[in-house]
Amino acid sequence: MAATKKTPEKTPRTMRDALAAQVLGDIDVLLDKSDSAAATITAAVERLELTIRRLEEAGESYNQAVMAANMRSKKELMAYLKTVTTATVSATVDEQREIVRGLVREAVSDEIAAFKKAISEINAVKRPTGIGRYTGTAAISLGTAIMTSVITLVLLKLVS
Repeated sequence: MAATKKTPEKTPRTMRDALAAQVLGDIDVLLDKSDSAAATITAAVERLELTIRRLEEAGESYNQAVMAANMRSKKELMAYLKTVTTATVSATVDEQREIVRGLVREAVSDEIAAFKKAISEINAVKRPTGIGRYTGTAAISLGTAIMTSVITLVLLKLVS
């Protein structure tokens, strides 16, 4: 009670009047304290609401910063993985080409060795004349043509 009427003090006549006056004075002091406490609580509530708004704004700003950092990290990781994958695929393709080339070389050299052996056996035996000679040459030519076709196909598959 901000505007409490104070009556001019009368001297209490009885102990009862003195006690009533004392109690009324204490009640008046308590009412004044409760009014000031209400004002203090209202100010504290306003400060808390302001603090809550600031914390919410800071939380939103932090959330946006984290999201932006996540997106940057994601883009960097994707670029790195693309680079690593491209390098790995290139290395794998080159390794596969080398393996196939080695296999083709081995197969061709085995075939050449077999043809040399066949030719030397043919030369060691009495040289055939006429149709026999042409048949041997035709067989060697046919074998060479087949090997060349196989090698060409393998190389075309490697290139494509």
